[in-house]
Amino acid sequence: MSLQSADGPIFPPEIERHIFEICALGRPVVVPRLILVAWRVKQWIEPLLYRTIVLGPEHSPTDGYPTFTPEALLSAIHTKPPGFIATAVRNLGIYDSTTAGYEEILAACTGVTNLRILSFDTAFSAHIPSTLTELYVYDFPHQSAHSLFSQLTHLDVMGYSVPELDLDTFCSSVALLPSVTHVSFSDPFYAPILHRLLRACPKIEVLFYCDGEEDPLPEKESLAEDPRFVVICFSDLTTWDWDADWHLGVHCGRDYWYRAERFIQKRRRGEVDRRQSAMSREDWLDCA
Repeated sequence: MSLQSADGPIFPPEIERHIFEICALGRPVVVPRLILVAWRVKQWIEPLLYRTIVLGPEHSPTDGYPTFTPEALLSAIHTKPPGFIATAVRNLGIYDSTTAGYEEILAACTGVTNLRILSFDTAFSAHIPSTLTELYVYDFPHQSAHSLFSQLTHLDVMGYSVPELDLDTFCSSVALLPSVTHVSFSDPFYAPILHRLLRACPKIEVLFYCDGEEDPLPEKESLAEDPRFVVICFSDLTTWDWDADWHLGVHCGRDYWYRAERFIQKRRRGEVDRRQSAMSREDWLDCA
């Protein structure tokens, strides 16, 4: 059915726009076709095509989301009106920081609130958006964390590659983050600071830890006394797609943070043993 009549649009412009935005947000890959409907539609929804961008050779495209290459995004940066990319891109995943152009991309995406970057080059620190609220990173630049990440609420540190990393300094830096409420680790290297973080950061609502079978978490029972601590074993999530989980988070908020929050709520309400900090696979699925 056409949205046009002889006298103009059937719906008021604000309703028409809302309909197109729902379609674009639900399945951004259709935006290039929808913007052909009319110029006003292009103005409304073209920015939504760029809201979530993932770059890198290891990335598997998520159904419904467009696939970007660094070259395509750089072309948009150079040809779109000034400020377009800065306001359009909100969620950015960079899976390979060795390709030319990534620093320029990060520098242009000043409105990003959610950044997933598997390899954090120190040169990127100069381009960290002040709007950042969620960071998923392999190496966390903790030396200047409190000044770079004043708005950060969610921090996921996926590993480390600096053998001389001082855990005391690292822990203090995380504790100084003024807005952080959710912290996650998936490397046993960080196990010794879990207790300290919980004691030093009463503002932390969720401390999530992925435990490995080869390096089981020590002091798991004492950590379980704090209901904010949640642990899950990697072996229970062997088929879990963490890339897709990140997309779920940015699209509808139902990611692993959401599951951990629900599990903590169940512990506090007594629906789960208050001393049970470990999520089983059944708990994981039940808290979806």
